[in-house]
Amino acid sequence: MNLNAIDLNLLKAFDALMVERGVTRAAQRIGLSQPAMSHALSRLRDVFKDELFVRTPAGLEPTNRARDLAALLEPALEGVRAALTLASGFDPATSHRTFTAAMAEYAEIALVERLTERFERLAPAAALRLVPATSSDYEGQLDRGSADVALLHLRDSPVRFERRPAFCDPMVVMARPGNPWLEQPLTPALYAALPHVLVSPRGTVTGGMDEALAQHGLSRRISLFVGTYMALPLALARSDLVATVPAHTARRIAAMAGLDIHPLPFARRSEVSMVWHRRCRSDPAQEWFRELILELAPES
Repeated sequence: MNLNAIDLNLLKAFDALMVERGVTRAAQRIGLSQPAMSHALSRLRDVFKDELFVRTPAGLEPTNRARDLAALLEPALEGVRAALTLASGFDPATSHRTFTAAMAEYAEIALVERLTERFERLAPAAALRLVPATSSDYEGQLDRGSADVALLHLRDSPVRFERRPAFCDPMVVMARPGNPWLEQPLTPALYAALPHVLVSPRGTVTGGMDEALAQHGLSRRISLFVGTYMALPLALARSDLVATVPAHTARRIAAMAGLDIHPLPFARRSEVSMVWHRRCRSDPAQEWFRELILELAPES
């Protein structure tokens, strides 16, 4: 395929279709008329020899080829935007850029309320994407450029990334009101004897609390494994199970679900780091995004 024969504006149209999943909304996103966007989609299909987007009741669904293309084109388009930002300076109030943070679920719950409110006010024309991240996939997200930053618990990170502490959260115990296990003060031995829920997105059978208990010569019984923190309200509401959760995350879940929070009988904290690729160090837009997240991070 001859690059000189391709209208690179088609790539903007493709990116808008991937984000909006509708011809009219995609046209509005980049300032085209609806017929012009339909024409751009037709040309994209000719160029890439694929349907790219299939109509469904929920909107346009990308094909596998479109998803593969998006994984390659998204970081390239971000690079072009970064180059233009270096030339003209960055103003969040006028930016149409998409900012992406890959977050562990507990970090997202702790940050999403304040981050959404401030981002909408400071960058009303920009888009904010929060996507899942784990210690096993955040490197690929940053390498590909599919995320600008990652926020999660890390002991270390490769030298191609830069890292700063974001916030440090004490761990607490969540349970339903009236849980009989918690009618007496918690001791390390009693805590270990409780029936526990473990949030395990990757399917692991132990967590950080097991390391802490081992230092006291204790081990706990995990009665239930769940994949997300948002499953905890349903798991705890009608059982005598308990869950150990970072405090800021626990407070938000407890406020929605009417759960009680109790202190741990020993000190344990969850440390959340913010990580980004070194190639993005001097991008003014990403510098602004990183500083915004750090400013809004919960106080330790």
